[in-house]
This record gives sequence, structure tokens and C-alpha cells, in this order.
Amino acid sequence: MTIALRRVWPVLAAGLLGLAAVPATAGALTALPVRVAVPAHSQFCAITLGNEGATDIAVQIRGYRWHQDGGTDALDESQRLAVNPAIVTIPPGTRRLVRCSLPEPTGPAEDTFRLIVSELPLADGAAGTVQTLLQLSIPVFRANPDTRAALSWRAAPDGRLEVTNTGTRHVRVADLVLRPATASDSARVKANAYLLAGATRVFAHPDMPPGEIAAIEAVDEDGAVLTVQPERVSQP
Repeated sequence: MTIALRRVWPVLAAGLLGLAAVPATAGALTALPVRVAVPAHSQFCAITLGNEGATDIAVQIRGYRWHQDGGTDALDESQRLAVNPAIVTIPPGTRRLVRCSLPEPTGPAEDTFRLIVSELPLADGAAGTVQTLLQLSIPVFRANPDTRAALSWRAAPDGRLEVTNTGTRHVRVADLVLRPATASDSARVKANAYLLAGATRVFAHPDMPPGEIAAIEAVDEDGAVLTVQPERVSQP
């Protein structure tokens, strides 16, 4: 069974920029790293959860294989990760190590997973109070060192841009830079989205007809620029 990955408590902007030393936060709950990189052929990973609040925090940790279907993030419930401990109570000012076990690699392309850390209601909560339960979503990547992202684009029927990752590794696209065929200024589209290997996402773009686009560049989270190749249309 596949479930859509709804938007959960956002990771700090620093975490989105790849600064793994900065913890993801949701209220008093923290997690390090904010993104887990697992060596090729390894089946183990770990995160550290912390409590910066004044009361206990109880959390449940679940892990799933993560893929993108039709431009939407989805989690595969049939391919869960083994997590230990799956439920843990974290006293104030302390940290807990959580280990996870990954399935065997599926092929040459990068394997992608997500750890979902969900805060649980406390049994001794004061009567008449509302508990705001928070959640973190932590990506886990496992890839060979020689895997690479490779991007292509085409105009969707509604005029938006379809960008496909034909490579074997994910890329987090911060911006798309559209360069026109004329001497007019280029346009920049905010993306802020993961594009997994083999996946396609659709992006809106400014008032620049696709026929006027001469080139597209993708700027990743580290500021590196990737050329987005126009998709080749096969002739009948």
C-alpha cells in the first residue's frame, strides 16, 4: 500500500540547505542529522532525538521507502524499515539514539527512504488542555558514489514545465533559471523540491512561453548549477 506524504512540520531552513550539523526542530523535539546519507551496500542508519523542553516527550518513529509518483511524494507501507526503539520517551534535556535497518539495495540507482518521527500524546496531560502534536520527516539516502542526477525538461500541455530526473541520484532543486532565446532578462523559478531518480515534477513559470526558452539551469541546494536538457521527442 502506498500513502501520500503529506506536508509535515518543516525542517529548519538551515537543514534544507544541507547543514547536517543543525538539528531539525518541531517545538522542543530535535533530530540530528536532518538528512541521513547511508554508504552503498550498508543496511544501517541512526538518528539522535533530543528534548529541549521542560517536560517529557514521547515519540513514535516509523520508516518507509520513499518514491515520487506523478510529481507527488509517497511512502510505501509495504516496505517499512525496522526501527529500534520504535517508541521512546525523552526526558527534558536528554537525547536518545534511534537505529534503523534498511532493506537490501534494489539496483544501481539510489535508494530513498523517510523516517517519520511523530510526537505522541502524554497520558498525564492536564485536563482541559490541548496538546499540539508535532512531526518530523527525515530523508534517508543510500547510493553508490558514482550515481549522478541528470535533468531534462519539456513543456506540459498546460504550459507549465515538466522536469524529469533521468539520472540515478536525487537532487534538491532550489531554483530553476530560464534563459530566453532573445537578449531579454532570464527568469528564476523558486522550486525548493527534491527530485528523486526517475521522477518528474511540474513547475509553474513566469510569463515566458516555452517556445522562447533557450536553456534552463537548475541550481541545487549547495549552489551548484546543473544544465537541464530539453527532452528529445522521438520521431514516428
